[in-house]
Amino acid sequence: MLQSRLRAVAFLLVAGPALAWAASALAPRQYVATGGVLVPAGMMKVRYESADPRAAATLVQGFIESHKEALLVDPPLVTSIAPNLGGNMALGAIAALLLSLFLFGRRPRPVRSEGELIHALGEPLLAARPLAPQHLSRQLLAHWFAHGRRVLAVVSPQDGAGGAHVAAELARAVAQSGEATLLIDADFRAPALHRAFGLRNRDGLADFLEGRGTQIAHCAENLSVLVAGRSGADPLELLSRGRMLELLAAAATRYRVILVHTPAAARGPDLQLFAAFAGGALVVAKRGSEAGALTRLRDLLVSCKARVVGTVLSPA
Repeated sequence: MLQSRLRAVAFLLVAGPALAWAASALAPRQYVATGGVLVPAGMMKVRYESADPRAAATLVQGFIESHKEALLVDPPLVTSIAPNLGGNMALGAIAALLLSLFLFGRRPRPVRSEGELIHALGEPLLAARPLAPQHLSRQLLAHWFAHGRRVLAVVSPQDGAGGAHVAAELARAVAQSGEATLLIDADFRAPALHRAFGLRNRDGLADFLEGRGTQIAHCAENLSVLVAGRSGADPLELLSRGRMLELLAAAATRYRVILVHTPAAARGPDLQLFAAFAGGALVVAKRGSEAGALTRLRDLLVSCKARVVGTVLSPA
């Protein structure tokens, strides 16, 4: 088996680059780069096309850097358009994929200890622990919400970390302690909190932001829930509207604790709006999470001046 694998690697070393080159030569690509910034006046987006992906990305980055007052950054994203490369590109892509799997297919390095977790995310206010809702709620009330703070973002590095479950259980625990609690589902990309409380995903946050009817559900004593709702608008643009901050400010006058469940960092910078408003975030991560994903999350939090309040570890 080892010999056959070596023969396959040797073949791909020769055939893969040749096929990829042939495909590129036969059908030149066109690239489009997109990005944007949130400034006090609203969300500003830009789109550039070029045969050189780096040139397109550079133009977008230049636009972003020209806005020093940006509150939130949607970094350059480069994609290929109108490829029309046919079978040659398919062969080249398959060869390149197989070559990378054989030669560079190492799995991303997982975080294996609390020390590595702290190295990836930074020193948190509270120690990393498995979910214990009552204990966590007491810690947060004593060390975060006790200082006049009202809002805390619940964030995750990647999908599947269990952020919605943690947010729901934590909200229940805080409400049971006697504190007026509002739980908001701000994950328009993969809404889930409505299922945790047996609610319909309608008349929610998205509807409020678009000026439609909104209803906050009272799910238990001291516990209210605002579901995500539905919208065809771009999630980042929708969350960047001024009504979002107005809602948080108004809710802070009525509720002692406001928990906001956000999309995973891997899906985009949506979480920054809430982390920046709150000043901090509760991170929900799987045991064995990829170090690179945690580092990306940390960078997003640092760029919006939000600290890691604590980390909840969910099973891998």
